[in-house]
Amino acid sequence: MLAKSAVELVNRCYEETNSLMSLEILKESFIAFVFGNYQEEFVLRYNLENFYEHLDQLRLTNCRRDFDKAVEEWYMVQYGCDTKEANFHDILFTLVKEAIVEHQSQNRMELIRDVTKVLTLPNGFISRWQNGHMNDQSLPTYFKYLMKLGLRSNDDIETLVDMWLVEYPNAFDKKQQQLFANPPRRGRPNNVELALLVEKASQFKPEMTSQEKERLRKIYYYHRKTLTIREMIEKFKNYISSKNKTDDSQVG
Repeated sequence: MLAKSAVELVNRCYEETNSLMSLEILKESFIAFVFGNYQEEFVLRYNLENFYEHLDQLRLTNCRRDFDKAVEEWYMVQYGCDTKEANFHDILFTLVKEAIVEHQSQNRMELIRDVTKVLTLPNGFISRWQNGHMNDQSLPTYFKYLMKLGLRSNDDIETLVDMWLVEYPNAFDKKQQQLFANPPRRGRPNNVELALLVEKASQFKPEMTSQEKERLRKIYYYHRKTLTIREMIEKFKNYISSKNKTDDSQVG
């Protein structure tokens, strides 16, 4: 069946890939597709001269410029914008956390690998997505869905992981991973989380007085619902710094 527009033709090209694909790679793939599979299909029914007339009708006269423009227009339809900046949906950050809990990733490269598994293996996120999309469970539609969530290429998975690690710099700590797997119930403190806070504070202040330990516990109990471990540590550091200044002034 002949394509009625250049954008439709780009869509056919994309549907043959069944994978994440960056804009630049898709541009190259589109040219190869048009002068490969699509040309062969066309010439079987018509002839080569008609094929080039058909491309003119689709406004694909200039191989590089017109083809790139068609891909960019398709990209805008699917992704909604042409920005190169990462714009990830919260669903993706949740999947990163699920990946590190399931696979117990030990470093950044392992986490990137494990997130890729969660996103691309048949028994991963694809399965959950298909359960909620009974009308169209095809892989091309799934990868278009990932595109709308902000994932367009494998490089985007790396960016996603890096952004998540900024929020959770202690993600490869075993206690932190236990906390991911068993988050505290609302309104109740979590011993694993408190232990992690004490451990991180000890790295900053190895020998704490009973008063300092009590202040650390208070910071946790009062702020555990609103602050991250890192933010609570910063609050404790500010307390120690202020306390030291007070002690120095009294000595002076």
